[in-house]
Amino acid sequence: MEYSDPADDPAVSLDGSVDVLLAPVRGVDGRRSLDASLFRKRPEVFSLKYAFAWLLVGLGWLAVALAPRWWVIAPAVLVIGLMYAHLVELQHECLHEHAYRRRWLNRLAGFGAGVGMLSSFSHYKYDHLRHHAFLGTPRNQEFFNYRFRNLDSPIGFVRASYHLGRYPDVFRLIGLSLTGRCSSRIGKVNAAKRVRTEYAAFGIVLAGTVALSVLTGSWLAVWCWLLPAILVAEPAHFLIELPEHYGLNTQTDPNVLTNTRTVQAGWFGRWYTNGNDLHTAHHYHQGVPMAQVPRLHELITDRIATVDPSFPQFYRKVVTGELRFQGADETCMTR
Repeated sequence: MEYSDPADDPAVSLDGSVDVLLAPVRGVDGRRSLDASLFRKRPEVFSLKYAFAWLLVGLGWLAVALAPRWWVIAPAVLVIGLMYAHLVELQHECLHEHAYRRRWLNRLAGFGAGVGMLSSFSHYKYDHLRHHAFLGTPRNQEFFNYRFRNLDSPIGFVRASYHLGRYPDVFRLIGLSLTGRCSSRIGKVNAAKRVRTEYAAFGIVLAGTVALSVLTGSWLAVWCWLLPAILVAEPAHFLIELPEHYGLNTQTDPNVLTNTRTVQAGWFGRWYTNGNDLHTAHHYHQGVPMAQVPRLHELITDRIATVDPSFPQFYRKVVTGELRFQGADETCMTR
C-alpha cells in the first residue's frame, strides 16, 4: 500500500475530529460509525486538570521564593518537575483539540503547558498528528525523538531517560525563529509561522528570565525551572512515553491494535499520564477526546493485543531485557 503525506491533500483533516485521517487497522473497522457521544468534549474537566497542575507548580515556586533552603528546594524541584512533564501530557490533549471547542483556546492552553519543558505546541502538533496518520508504516516518526536502546540495565535505563540532547535542538530552533527562520522539516507555511512564533516567544521568555535573575541576583529560576526541567521532567516524560509502543513493530505493522500498548494503571498512573495508559484506544481513533477514551477502550478491549498489568511491571521487563527495542536506528521508539 502506498502512503503519501495526508497534509498534501487539503481535503484531509489531521486534527482531532470525527473526520480525522485514521491510522491503519486490521479486521472490522467500525471507527466511522462510533456513537456521536464519544466525541463530546469536557472542557470543564480539562480546566480542572490544568488548573491543578499549575497550582502545584505555583506553590512550588512560592515555597522556594519564601524559604530558599535545601529542605524546601529539594521537594519543590521534584514536584515542579513532575508537573512540567504532566503538563506536556495536557499539551498533548490540546494539540488533538480535545480540551476546548475553540482552536485558539487549545493553542493558548497548549503553549502554556509546554513552557516548562520548552515544548512548542504547534511543532509538537505538526509532528504528532503525522505520527497518528503514519503509525504502522515506514514513515512513522514522533516529535519527542527518544532513542530507546540499551535499556536492559539500570544504568542504561537511567542514561536513556535523560534525553538532554533535545535542548541543543530547541535552542537552535529558538535562534532560527528569532531571525525569522524555522525548521525546514515543516512544509506547511501557516504551520511554520506558528512554530516560529512559539519558539521566538520561548526565546523572549528565556532572555527576560535570565535578565531579571541577573539584575536581582535571584536563583529562583534555576531552582524552579532549570533544575526541575532537566533533573525531573525529562526522565518523567521518558517514563510516560516509553510504554506507548516500545518493543512493538510500528514501522511495518499497519494495525493500531497490535503496534500500540495498553497498561492497566491505577488511579495515579491514569491521572499522571493523562489517560496515556489507554494508548491503544487513543490511537484507534485519535478524534475521541481523552475524557471519552475510557468508553472507547471498553468497546475494543477484546481486540487489543498488547496489555501490561502495570507501569512498574512494564519497566521491569524493559530493564531486565525481557522486552527489547525493535527497529532501525533512524526511527524513533520503534514507532
